[in-house]
Amino acid sequence: MIVSATYICPVRGIAGLEPPHLNQMAQAAKAAKDLGLERLFVPILEEALSGLTKAKIRYLDGLISALDRMADVGMAAWLIAPAQRVLGLNFLPPHLVRGGPDSQAVPVFVDGKIRNLRAYDWWKDPPYVQKRIRIFHELVDAVTGHPALSGWLVMDRALEWVRPDLEVADLVLRSYLAEIRDHDEGGGIYLGLGWSELLRPEMAQTLAQQVEGVRMSGFEMELAGLGRPKELPAELFVTAYLGTLAEWLFQRPIETEIGWGALNEWHNIEEIVEGTRRLAGQGIAGVNWWSLVDPEPGLLSTPPWVLEYGLEHVGLLDNRMEPKDHVETWFRELLSSRPEEKTEDFIDISLDEYLTDPVTHLPRLWEHFKESCGYHAAAGTEKRRQK
Repeated sequence: MIVSATYICPVRGIAGLEPPHLNQMAQAAKAAKDLGLERLFVPILEEALSGLTKAKIRYLDGLISALDRMADVGMAAWLIAPAQRVLGLNFLPPHLVRGGPDSQAVPVFVDGKIRNLRAYDWWKDPPYVQKRIRIFHELVDAVTGHPALSGWLVMDRALEWVRPDLEVADLVLRSYLAEIRDHDEGGGIYLGLGWSELLRPEMAQTLAQQVEGVRMSGFEMELAGLGRPKELPAELFVTAYLGTLAEWLFQRPIETEIGWGALNEWHNIEEIVEGTRRLAGQGIAGVNWWSLVDPEPGLLSTPPWVLEYGLEHVGLLDNRMEPKDHVETWFRELLSSRPEEKTEDFIDISLDEYLTDPVTHLPRLWEHFKESCGYHAAAGTEKRRQK
């Protein structure tokens, strides 16, 4: 099982639309490699590439220099492009939102602030479709061939920001893939989906056949019938279940984002290790911890950390680039323990039967999974605590 983490610069953050600070990038890459991580995911915001030419060139030059620092220590980089959901917050360029403030809309970071704005259905606007493809082309053209770059996570949670028709989603994905593969046929490409796709999987089933694997994430929202795991052991077991279900539905290797359970304290390391073994035993291709390093104090009032209590403490490393004590213990177990035997007999229906009523079958199969692997703790829910 490949273990990775998402890198958000602890000095510059992400809201300022700046590339990672080079000294911190070098330190973080070395610390991550020493800890046992195999790769780092770097989120690329489309807004950082949508401005004036000089600003765009400055950003891309800084990104390439950051990749240089990763290459220096032998750390592989995957780019999340364009990154849409970072630590539970939508980051979007201005051309993907419309209208004035709407208290019922989902919070989104756009044009320097967190706002509640309505989504613009860009999928139905051909000039905007071509604009996004052109921006992606410029990014790929700038970084392709870099020795640190080994893969891409594309269309990160894109199906959730206005649901597209399959034909347009397929066009955009194929265009992104063509840009990458025309430049580099050897890099990995994963599709970024939210857990909510398990409740309406038909579109994702079709799109997933074009990529090497799928990244699943999304515990910032409660999933119908399952809620939101309160603590890390519960999150690991729920992820083991959902990841197995995603692999069955999408017929692709599955990588899962984990870490939401760390908003609370790391309580029982033995339960965390048990959940880790179950996750590994289910044949999950990889896990990605949602934030490598805690931000420095000056960033605590900026997005995304301002959105929810505890986000500033979920990194595997503190802001001095030192691994936290419980993290080192967990990683030793993660890298050395034997996985539990895979549980598969909990799926008692065909794919066609599941597709007739995912809302019913998702929680029902969760109960079967818990029975099959002897898991009795309740993965309760909690409401998001807004700052």
